[in-house]
Amino acid sequence: MFKVTLNYTPGKSTTQISANGTTLIYNGVAHDFSSLNNGDCVDAIAPANGIIKKIDGVIHIELDYHVDEAIADPMQSTDINDCIVDLVSGELVSPIKLRSKANV
Repeated sequence: MFKVTLNYTPGKSTTQISANGTTLIYNGVAHDFSSLNNGDCVDAIAPANGIIKKIDGVIHIELDYHVDEAIADPMQSTDINDCIVDLVSGELVSPIKLRSKANV
């Protein structure tokens, strides 16, 4: 399982993030974290930021995250906790608010 902190900025496309076990897939590129043991902390490399750590079986990671500015609502929460998501398996469910259909 991953606990993902998303560094959100509007973009020209939407970042695709998913997980399969200890593998995180970021825009189609697989990143294998199976070698991390509980308590490990490692310096992040792109696309991650800061420190990647594994605590109680959960991999904590901070990622740059973009949503197409044509569909993202310009008024987003400023609370960092709103951009922390649990990712167990499959596609990440984006916490980013989208524009209403009438405004797209």
